[in-house]
Amino acid sequence: MNDNLIKILLIDDDEDDYVVTRDLLSEARGLKHTLHWISSYDQAIGKICENKYDVYIVDYRLGERTGLDLLNKATCQGCRAPFILLTGEGDHETDLKAMKAGAADYLVKGEISSPLLERSIRYAIERKRTEERIYHMAFYDSLTNLPNRVLFQDRLRLALANAERYKHMSAVLFLDIDNFKRINDTFGHLLGDRLLKEVAGRLSSIMRKCDSVTRDAPDLFARLGGDEFTVLLNVIGDIQDAARVANRINETISVPFNVDGYEIFITSSIGIAIYPADGEEVDSLLKNADAAMYHAKEHGKNNYQYYKQYMNAAAFERLTMENDLRRALERKEFLLYYQPLIDINTGAITGMEALIRWKHPDGGIVPPSEFIPLAEETGLILPLSEWVLKTACDQSYAWQAEGHKPVPVSVNLSSQQFQQKDFTKTLSRILRESGISPRDLILEITESTVLQNTKTAIASLHELTEMGLLLVIDDFGTGYSSLSYLTSFPIHAIKIDRSFVKEINTDSDNAAIAMAIISMAHSLRLKVIAEGVESGEQLAFLCRQGCDEVQGYLFSPPLPSGEMSKLLQAEAQGDGIGALILKKGIKNVKVV
Repeated sequence: MNDNLIKILLIDDDEDDYVVTRDLLSEARGLKHTLHWISSYDQAIGKICENKYDVYIVDYRLGERTGLDLLNKATCQGCRAPFILLTGEGDHETDLKAMKAGAADYLVKGEISSPLLERSIRYAIERKRTEERIYHMAFYDSLTNLPNRVLFQDRLRLALANAERYKHMSAVLFLDIDNFKRINDTFGHLLGDRLLKEVAGRLSSIMRKCDSVTRDAPDLFARLGGDEFTVLLNVIGDIQDAARVANRINETISVPFNVDGYEIFITSSIGIAIYPADGEEVDSLLKNADAAMYHAKEHGKNNYQYYKQYMNAAAFERLTMENDLRRALERKEFLLYYQPLIDINTGAITGMEALIRWKHPDGGIVPPSEFIPLAEETGLILPLSEWVLKTACDQSYAWQAEGHKPVPVSVNLSSQQFQQKDFTKTLSRILRESGISPRDLILEITESTVLQNTKTAIASLHELTEMGLLLVIDDFGTGYSSLSYLTSFPIHAIKIDRSFVKEINTDSDNAAIAMAIISMAHSLRLKVIAEGVESGEQLAFLCRQGCDEVQGYLFSPPLPSGEMSKLLQAEAQGDGIGALILKKGIKNVKVV
């Protein structure tokens, strides 16, 4: 403290007291300070609002007002600098009042010495610093320095009280970073934390750049926890004010972040709740803004949505499904179905894809499109994916034990599963425990998964192929579709996404894309698999283009393991489904 200049304001209506205080401070050689003096209560209010002083020394008697009145007024106006009260005579009752009001010290005129005054000032400032540290720990997020949930709720409560009093609208925005868990899983939590700090910095810069005259400036950003942030707009003229802030946030966040040498692209989903239409209390507004945010995620992410009443029902349904999903593994409610892959030349079954289904306790089979995204958001995808791998490997061994020829089983890897540091160890254990050869397992990985961190992905893929596994790029054509990465990654096949196959005979663009994919893959000596084949016309087109394998409802829907056993048995007896379909007239009619 000795190196810091302490700015002191004396508020006293007696000039003699000013002279005495000045002289006492001049004797305090270790106290670097400036002393300013004003003599009236009204002047003091103006000066205190400027927040330019480190400590205030205030006479208890200020004409018709008191130093306690000034202290209370200053506290209400947000002044956090310490107050030292002076009085003409010692009074225990006044002393207690001063302490209860928040005064740092209480000194009796005539009994003040230079060391006493210096000690009182130092003590007051140090005490205030301690209080500030405690206050910051209680009301601010330790990582981002933004207000935390407690402070945000308190400020929102004040905003709603003012909105009710003055009959204006307020807004709450609930912001969540899209796919943030993937960033943590890919780069680690330390980098994820640094990214959150960068996000907080950008949000704060929005507050500084906005013009409050437009009535759409953010009044407060807060971090509730994780990658969730909230925004308070105290006063809005119309609901479009909130939309303008949401757009500004998304534009700001969409600019790439450079963290630890990595260029990271993120987006956010934002939910908006308006006072009083969407709630008149803190809890209801936050809950409804949260529901709107999830609605934004369901609509493709990287957008904002206003709250609508039906969203609470959707949010409740989502929460119910999440709770059911958490219990589904231990209750053994998941099933694996298998869809055969057919050699387009011979009709033979060359493999099968394992596809997960959820047999919900309320009845009926839940398709993966309804629960996989939720599993990814909640982190349940990791234990679920490991269960799929283990179950598929165990089933492959069971079929071989029944006497069927080894037929590779394909398993879709989730992004989070592929990025696990110990994934290869887990996979080795599963293969060892199941008893099957690595060649009996095919891993399907999407384009987006392998391109999230190319260098790491290449190393991981090579490690998998060294184990003897075969790798397939799934949903090819829906992502980057870059020739350069196909030459870098040790893959043996690509799968044409079903969206291209669906209209391959009616949409010339889709047909051209499919032809280009097949040609490109064959030039790189890669096999091509087309999924979603449902008609003879689609099959005939793929035959002409030289596609290697197909799968889809034309041959078989996904089947339970028992039904798949029957299919394998039928093929062993010469009655395979692929051969039967080819015998019906859809044969290999390649263009020569």
